[in-house]
Amino acid sequence: MVYLYFHTNDPSKRKAIRWFRDHKIPVMERNIEKQPLTADEVLHLLSISLNGTEDLISLRSRDTKALKMNRPSVTINEFTAAVQTSPRILKNPIIFDTNKLITGFDQEKMGIFIPQSERRLELSELLAKFTHPQGHIKLA
Repeated sequence: MVYLYFHTNDPSKRKAIRWFRDHKIPVMERNIEKQPLTADEVLHLLSISLNGTEDLISLRSRDTKALKMNRPSVTINEFTAAVQTSPRILKNPIIFDTNKLITGFDQEKMGIFIPQSERRLELSELLAKFTHPQGHIKLA
């Protein structure tokens, strides 16, 4: 299952939802302003992010600037409390499954949520279009 956390209904959130529908991938949406994250959920997001808070915090957000969080010295407890009280400090949307996480909408990165078997099938179908019946690759 893929999860999508958002705090505003911006174009990147809508594009992500459309992308999942087009690829027939079920996604659970959650507005984290209406349903704030628990401490365990914040810790889970940190655990699957490659770069910790850097992947999650929106530095351009007015809420982040207002909190004056010094990222290198913020503790996990401080970060968790900040996310729970001001979810707009997070990037939008946050998309993840059990072990992969991306923020925002980047069509190239979204492919990580397509099962590997489907990606292989898609690649073989694409290569078949460029392969000559005798096994040679057709050049333009």
